[in-house]
Amino acid sequence: HEMAGGTLLRLRETAFWQNSEDFGFTSRIDLERTFDERWLARWTASATISERSEGVRGYTALTVYRELPGERAVAVQAFTSGEFDAAVPLGEYGLRAVFRQQILREWLVLELRPGVTWPKDDPTQNRTPSWGIGVGLEMFFGEGRFQARPATF
Repeated sequence: HEMAGGTLLRLRETAFWQNSEDFGFTSRIDLERTFDERWLARWTASATISERSEGVRGYTALTVYRELPGERAVAVQAFTSGEFDAAVPLGEYGLRAVFRQQILREWLVLELRPGVTWPKDDPTQNRTPSWGIGVGLEMFFGEGRFQARPATF
């Protein structure tokens, strides 16, 4: 549902069956706001209940995207995830970044994705940073063109 002033609200309900989860459903809300033509902020929240989850499994993230000249873009995301009835309800929180740039051809995009999380599975465990880096390639087929939004967030 498009709202005034460059704001978009999306609500999605999904019923599913997976080997790892059995039956379940997910509710998701995305609220996006554009600021001029180069900035986009998105808040996402989702809640999943399945036959194997410990209560409601939740996820929330705030992501800011910035389109740069020359078919480049950056994004930064802060997020949390957990299961409300688990021994450690806040299972993980962290920060991610993405740098995207078109390379070699107009249909090929390189992504560099550094990040850090603070996971915790056991109540007696201390949270320590877990660093990561990812490298990805995205290819556009047909009428697709470069987008500032990474496919992986």
